[in-house]
Amino acid sequence: MFKKKNRLSVQTVLPENFQQNRQFRQEMDTLRSLGFDGVELNIAHPNRCKLGPILAFLEESELQLTNFASGLTAKTYGLSLSHQDEEERRRAVGKVQEIIRLLEGSSIGIILGFFKGPKAENQETARIQFARSFEELLPRAEAGKVPLIVEATNRYESSVANSLEEAFECIKKLPSPYAKILPDTFHMNIEESDMYSALSRHLQYFDTIHLSDNNRYFPGFGALDFERIIRHLRHDGFDGGFAIEGQIKRSFTDDCRAAIDFLKPYLS
Repeated sequence: MFKKKNRLSVQTVLPENFQQNRQFRQEMDTLRSLGFDGVELNIAHPNRCKLGPILAFLEESELQLTNFASGLTAKTYGLSLSHQDEEERRRAVGKVQEIIRLLEGSSIGIILGFFKGPKAENQETARIQFARSFEELLPRAEAGKVPLIVEATNRYESSVANSLEEAFECIKKLPSPYAKILPDTFHMNIEESDMYSALSRHLQYFDTIHLSDNNRYFPGFGALDFERIIRHLRHDGFDGGFAIEGQIKRSFTDDCRAAIDFLKPYLS
């Protein structure tokens, strides 16, 4: 259904007992039957996992792990890479280093969204602290061939990297193929005065975009013009991946099926 260069994935949670979890297996099989190429996985305790078994499990459903979605890890351990307390900041850095070790050599990226930290009283301090954390992490990421992906998330959720330009500011002083940014249509709808020009200006710095509707549900449950967004990216020569991400309205499988039906004419 979809060209390989425009791979399609969806974000979900890896159960701790995933190999014995019948429902999770059925969900992965359903994703492939719907035309998905992969998943972005949230994993609560990455230190309890090994990458090989996860990849082998997904391969049985002909799926790939496209990115590590680190939000659940950050929430589980109460972590922030922009924390004003130095001990807390370093604790967050240590956990990301742990994720890098898990993914070492795989070229699977780590999305830094919730991990950037929540809205802070002092925005400038938060941004300085995050910059320190990113600078410390990037050499480890480069050595392990693991991209670090700064997601632009809205001002109500974080004080760091709200717009695509601000996400780019986080990586531009450290030019590296392992330093990337991530647009998300839900957050862009809040932060960007012109979503389309922002995507064009920063096209070379992202290879995945999150598709999430204006109400935070999957595409098709809200009001965003995904036909125009995808057409614009294609016109600009974008050949990266699309990842559906958002809250569940009915059920994971039902929402994936509805999103595929909605997006199919634009992604085919």
